[in-house]
Amino acid sequence: MKKGQAGINAAVLVAIIAGLIILYIIFLPSVEREKLLEGEVNGNGGSSSDEDDILLREFPGRLDIIENIETKIIQNVFLFETTNAKELDKINPFIVRNGWFDKKSKTVSFTLDNPEDTDNVLLSFSAKEHKGTLTIRLNGQVIFESEVLTENVEPVRLKKGLFETTNALEFSVSSVGAKFWSTNEYNLDNIRIIGDITDKSRQEALNVFSLKAEEFFNIEKATLKFIPYCKGVADVGTLDVSINGRDVFSAVPVCEDPYRQVVPTGVFNTGSNTIIFRTNKGSYSVEQIRMEFEEEDTKTKVFFFEINESLFEEIEDDDKDVTLFLEFVNDEDDKRANININDHFISLDQDEKSFSQNIRNKIEQGNNFIEIVPRTKLEVVEIRVEVED
Repeated sequence: MKKGQAGINAAVLVAIIAGLIILYIIFLPSVEREKLLEGEVNGNGGSSSDEDDILLREFPGRLDIIENIETKIIQNVFLFETTNAKELDKINPFIVRNGWFDKKSKTVSFTLDNPEDTDNVLLSFSAKEHKGTLTIRLNGQVIFESEVLTENVEPVRLKKGLFETTNALEFSVSSVGAKFWSTNEYNLDNIRIIGDITDKSRQEALNVFSLKAEEFFNIEKATLKFIPYCKGVADVGTLDVSINGRDVFSAVPVCEDPYRQVVPTGVFNTGSNTIIFRTNKGSYSVEQIRMEFEEEDTKTKVFFFEINESLFEEIEDDDKDVTLFLEFVNDEDDKRANININDHFISLDQDEKSFSQNIRNKIEQGNNFIEIVPRTKLEVVEIRVEVED
């Protein structure tokens, strides 16, 4: 036999066998035909795998239910600065002189805790002896240079721009020139440094409010409301508001006007939350402070699975059951939910860790859905729909 003819004969044989297989499949019962086409093993070849029996398997996680998030009422806050005159330092009497054979200057120091909060600083003294030109320097800068003619001297104003935390006052007197027989001298007494100190420690107020976990996870929108009372815009500085360290408001408000400030939901924490009001100038009374929330719609979960024609026929013929399984985190908390299966409802009300129910009479051929609508907080580890014999 020629090689070409042998090849043709083999091809014809393969075609005949393929045709017989097709005819066999066509004349099979529909259930068996679908099993074969879907890769399932029929009764003559063994049972299907466990995975083939699972129609749905998902891991939903946390589902919350909350009717409304409680408005957080925050106490009124009072922000104010106080300014008081204070003796900053008192210096013992001393003498400065300048002559050919005797020269003496004097440097004294004083400290300021907060130079920026110190104003109207005056140096006062009396001069029992006063001859020559007296020069006073503050931190190296001349602030007074004059001849004193009376014992009672008008106070010397110290320039605020020269202040440091530690400050040096230097006293000296002018030279006598060619008069070698004389000496210029000042005998200073009652030396005091007086200034106005502004206390800003009460220009900040802190309050705390709490959010439960179920509140925190369901915040859709948050609004801070308050009314600032003050003398007038000219008398106050910027009012700043921060929540958990993040600024949510910063402006010079119109006094006595109500304010509504939308707050980003990302600033909040579960548990304690801190809200701070502060200003850099003047006084405020901030009242009717409220943190209002809008909650998200109840979170639901919808799951989908499919049932083919052959399996549906088996279910209808009572050859197969379909079971819904739910697995929860613990067996302590109450678990309540409405479960919607193709518009057929099941009520879940238990504290056990597992839930199962036959849903054969609720499924349909083709697409199916299961919706879980929580009535309490649910921690769902797994939802599963299985086919069982």
